[in-house]
Amino acid sequence: MIQKIYDIGQIPKRTGIEERFMYPFSQINYLLNGGCFNGVTLITSSSDNGKTTIASQIICYIIQQGYKACCFFGEDTPYETQERLFKQSLYGEERNLKYVPYVANGKETNCGEWVLSDDAWQKSKEKFEGKLFLYNTRASASVDDILEGFEEARTKHNCKVFLLDNVDQFQFSTENENKAIKDIIVKIRDYAINNKVAIFLIAHIRKTEREVILPDMFDVKGTSSLVNIAKNVLIIVRTDKIDHNSKEYKSLKKLLEFNNYDLDQADCLIRVAKTKGRKIGFACLKYNRKCNTYYDLKKIDENREESEKAQVVTPPELIPITEQGDIFGDLEY
Repeated sequence: MIQKIYDIGQIPKRTGIEERFMYPFSQINYLLNGGCFNGVTLITSSSDNGKTTIASQIICYIIQQGYKACCFFGEDTPYETQERLFKQSLYGEERNLKYVPYVANGKETNCGEWVLSDDAWQKSKEKFEGKLFLYNTRASASVDDILEGFEEARTKHNCKVFLLDNVDQFQFSTENENKAIKDIIVKIRDYAINNKVAIFLIAHIRKTEREVILPDMFDVKGTSSLVNIAKNVLIIVRTDKIDHNSKEYKSLKKLLEFNNYDLDQADCLIRVAKTKGRKIGFACLKYNRKCNTYYDLKKIDENREESEKAQVVTPPELIPITEQGDIFGDLEY
């Protein structure tokens, strides 16, 4: 029988710092203070802003550190998942990829794909085999069944990292969607904490009545329990989806300059909106289309030291007042 209460003095003194994994992006590592095996990290964005790509890249990087993972990619075929991860594992080895144009009626079209060579495919297979396990999308997508699959991966294969892509894929039989999602999220959080594992959870940003180019965590689709149970909330924004001539973009550019980045040079922006790590803040990334991989954008001043006390939210003078209200969401100063 599990002891319901215990004296705090029963807890032994910890002799070292908590085990953690590293993210593939240095600024995210700094802001989150690495990744610990004790909770949920929520990755969110509007549709088609790179959630799955970045989540896959994080999993790929963690596996390279010697950990094992199990993932549920609810919107992908097995081949799509494999191809994305295999390409990402070859970042820096683009010579192993070749562009193959699509041929129609005997003529090459302007469509095509970057394809792995046979040797590159085999090399990537060896990197992941026995280390990355996929939850079968033909199986039930109820949270209990998915967590049962994760438990098999944890106990039989020693997996310590899990990915759920995405919240909309969950199956439940009730008309009260908010309560059902809340119950699901609580189960996922409890599983992560009780088993000392890291779980990445992907969710969409809901459509808002105001024009928002930099969503807040309260714009996440569904119940507030999604952000409440997460230890970290990462919001992704693809900069090519923003009108660079708009007042909103220019204000965002000033904000990122304040955080040591030139937004004009970025392909992607990650906003750390919540963390149990060091602080909230921003990271800017570039994109390698061949390998479907993001990498760190150089800061404006590489020698500038990061400050624990540095402001990372929009200063009041940079907030444009529009009929829709604050475009950056409900930020605190």
